[in-house]
Amino acid sequence: MNDFLDFLTQNEIDGAGVIFLMIFGLGIALFQTVIFSALFNLKFPNWLFFVLCPLLIGVSFFIDSHYPFAVVLLLFGSVFFFAIIGMIYSGIRSSKQEKQERENFNRKHNIQKTPLDKKLLGFLVGACLIGAFFYLAQSGNLKLLFLIIPGFIIINNIFFPSKKSQFMRLQSILPTSKISAAAMGQVEVVGDLEEIEPIVSPYFSKPCIGYYYKIEKESKPDDDGRTTYSTVFEECKTGKFKIKDETGSLIVDGEGLEYYFDRVDNQQGGKTRYSETYLRTNDYMLLIGYASSDNGNVLIKKGDSDAVFGVALPRNISFRNKYKPLLDSFLTTLFFITLVLIYIILN
Repeated sequence: MNDFLDFLTQNEIDGAGVIFLMIFGLGIALFQTVIFSALFNLKFPNWLFFVLCPLLIGVSFFIDSHYPFAVVLLLFGSVFFFAIIGMIYSGIRSSKQEKQERENFNRKHNIQKTPLDKKLLGFLVGACLIGAFFYLAQSGNLKLLFLIIPGFIIINNIFFPSKKSQFMRLQSILPTSKISAAAMGQVEVVGDLEEIEPIVSPYFSKPCIGYYYKIEKESKPDDDGRTTYSTVFEECKTGKFKIKDETGSLIVDGEGLEYYFDRVDNQQGGKTRYSETYLRTNDYMLLIGYASSDNGNVLIKKGDSDAVFGVALPRNISFRNKYKPLLDSFLTTLFFITLVLIYIILN
C-alpha cells in the first residue's frame, strides 16, 4: 500500500502543470456528469462536477505539489469504477421497472400468471431435451436427433393439436347444414350475421357483434433491420347474434367463440401495437358450434370446454379445402423421402 502511495505522489507538479491538470479534470467531470445523471438517475446541478473536479486538483496542489497527479489518477479511475457500478445499478433498476410495468399491465387486463404445473412441465421438457442432447453427444449417437426431433413434432401435432387445427379438421368432415334443417349436436352452417346484442371494442370503441383484440410489443430488429412484434395480450369477446341464410336464421350465443381468420380491421402502431378484428352485421361467415334446444328454439353455442366453436371466412375455407389434399400429399411424400435420407445418413 505504501509503495502504491509512493508511486502516486512521486511526481511534483508546478503551477503550469496544475492548470493543465485542472483543464483535464473538466473532461473527467463530463464523464462523471453523464454517469451519475444517466446511469444512477441522480438530480444535481449540471455544473457540480465541472467545479468539484478542478477544485480538488487545485486544493491538493496547495496542500502538497506532489498530490495533484495522484488526484487526477484517482478521479480518472473513478470514472471506470462508477461506470461499472452504474451499469449494474441501471440494469437492476430497469428490470424492476419492467417487472412493475408488466404486473400493472397484467392486473389491468386480468392476465393470470402461468400456472406452476405448466412452468414445471416446460422446465422438465427442456431439461429432457438438453439431457438427451448431451447423452447422445457423449455416446456418439448425435445423429439420432434427426429422428427424435421430427418424431417429437409429429407426436405433438397428433396428441396436442391447436384449436385452429381442431377447427379445420372438424370442418373437413362436417357437412354444411342449411339453417332451417340444422340438427342437434355439432353443426356447421354458413350465412350472414345479424346483430342482437351489440358490444363496444376496448381500444377503438367500435360497436360490433364481437371483437378480437390484440396488444403486441415491438421486438429488437433482426439482422436485416426488420421490426417484429410479440403478442403480450389478446382477448376475444362476442355477444348474441343471428346467422341466417335463404332458409331461415338461428340465434348464436357468442360466449367462447373463436375467430379463425387473419383479417385486421383497426390497428395503431408504435412501440406497442394495438389491433382489433370485428364481427359485424352482414359479415358472411362459416360457423361451427353445438346446436341445442332453447325453449323450443334452436340455439348454437359452445359445447363442453374442449368443443370446437368458431367462425371463419368461407372463401378461405374453400381455398384451403381445394389445395389441402395436394399439400398433404406433398408433405407425406417429403416426409418419407426425409426418413430414407436420415436412414442413409445414420448408416
